Amino acid sequence: MNENNNVSKKKIIVNALVFLGVLALTFYIVFSKVSLAQMSSAMKMVKFRYILAGLACMGIFALGEGLNIRRPLNMFGGKVSIMHGIKYAVIGFFFSSVTPSASGGQPMQLYYMHSDGIKVSHGTLALLFELLSFETVATVFAVIGYITQHRILVESMGRGRFLLLVGIGISIIIVAFLLMAIFSKRAIAVICRLITGTVGIFSKKKAEAIEKRTVRIIVEYRNSAVYFKENRGIFVRTLLTSAVQLTAMFSVTYLVYEGFGLQGYSAFQIIALQAVLFVAVAFLPLPGAVGASEGAFVLIFRIIFPGSLLGPAMLLSRCLSFYICVIISGIAVSFITRKVLVRRING
Repeated sequence: MNENNNVSKKKIIVNALVFLGVLALTFYIVFSKVSLAQMSSAMKMVKFRYILAGLACMGIFALGEGLNIRRPLNMFGGKVSIMHGIKYAVIGFFFSSVTPSASGGQPMQLYYMHSDGIKVSHGTLALLFELLSFETVATVFAVIGYITQHRILVESMGRGRFLLLVGIGISIIIVAFLLMAIFSKRAIAVICRLITGTVGIFSKKKAEAIEKRTVRIIVEYRNSAVYFKENRGIFVRTLLTSAVQLTAMFSVTYLVYEGFGLQGYSAFQIIALQAVLFVAVAFLPLPGAVGASEGAFVLIFRIIFPGSLLGPAMLLSRCLSFYICVIISGIAVSFITRKVLVRRING
């Protein structure tokens, strides 16, 4: 394995502590405004079947991620089962959740793929397939959400809604960068020169490091262009799967809305707003976007949920779509890691 693909234990522990610290602060702020009695009373109003439905949606999300990782790996001639695909999805979810800007997800997925005998080059391309598909669909959903739900965003956030455009704009840039890195040699070369030139003004050493890294990435992405062109059908199926998994995850908020017996807003409206929220905070350098996601939820959904239910709705939505999943994936990763270590000792 390339050492750049490894995330040190120390770094993971530090990021996990940051994650827990921000999480504790978020809960402190929430409970300073909503009493435990109010929270308990509100939670009793939720119909349990909607909670189960929300968990099922996250199960669909994990299954979709597993399928999207498995397809390209098998395209390279491997025999990766759906369970292995889900395993890599769970690993990616956990490490993405506890590292800033989800930076630890893919390196750790590559590490565990390598431990299963999968070539790093194949793992990299498979994750590129999945990343491009996920980012493309999430960005499209967010753009549609911002346009179609503009009135609600104006009412709930006022001029603050323009801050959401920063996250959406960054997401668009990321997708464009990925596409150019794969399909346009000239465009990506110009962009890289601009980036290294700008950084070089402040630090020549950092500019050289960035240039080396971008050259390596560009080579990998250009090699992948051949696979994209030869397997367009697989990529189309990957896009459709991403659409299903993201719809499932964004539906959790709507299920919470229904669980409280509320009416007045459609599933499309709430899913579209959740898509905007998801993309708008994804670029922030916070583990799991903790704090930012909760704050943005309160701002965006404060006209959707009554004041007395806004805090409980936010916590329940985040518990179903994030906190519980982090706990489950963390437990799963501990068992997976134990098996890998045992296999190395016995091997």
